[in-house]
Amino acid sequence: MQDVCSDADMLVLLEAARRGEPAAYDRIYNLYADRVFRYLYARIGHREVAEDLTADVFVRLLQNLPRFKVNRARPVASFSAFVYRVAGNLLTDQYRKQKHRDHQDLDDQPDLADRRPEPLILTTIAESSRELMSAMAKLGQEQQAVLLYRFGEEFSVLEVAEIMGKTTGAIKALQHRAIANLRRILSAEALQ
Repeated sequence: MQDVCSDADMLVLLEAARRGEPAAYDRIYNLYADRVFRYLYARIGHREVAEDLTADVFVRLLQNLPRFKVNRARPVASFSAFVYRVAGNLLTDQYRKQKHRDHQDLDDQPDLADRRPEPLILTTIAESSRELMSAMAKLGQEQQAVLLYRFGEEFSVLEVAEIMGKTTGAIKALQHRAIANLRRILSAEALQ
């Protein structure tokens, strides 16, 4: 079960974190670490790199927390947007360092290999995941991000707009184009 935080609780939590209270840092980490890791892992495709970047996100959050301006009307949404902006910036830095992206084969991941229920089911899931990851990699970074935020993280259009610094209309249009492009890519690959 994922920890949740109300807007009022977030204001108190951020003030405690700014005062340097370790329990506040722990709570922030517990609120966001799993979601940040999933976001980064879905974009990078390498568990170890995603784990390292997740740790880096929280180091940067703590360094930048004193300068963070909270939206007092929507503290949870504004802080979530801040967290994902930091993650997105680190991801961009990683892409620049990497020059090319390698996607780890799902069959090579030990946690999946240890839980093989049925060879046919595993093969079907692995093939579908590879096809989807391959198709997603062909989308632009903004289209990838909007799909991961909306469907991977299940953020609302408004939350994604705040994270990406766009209007809700722009996010809806970007999502529509991303889905259409993903459908087109998957259809073209199916014909090959």
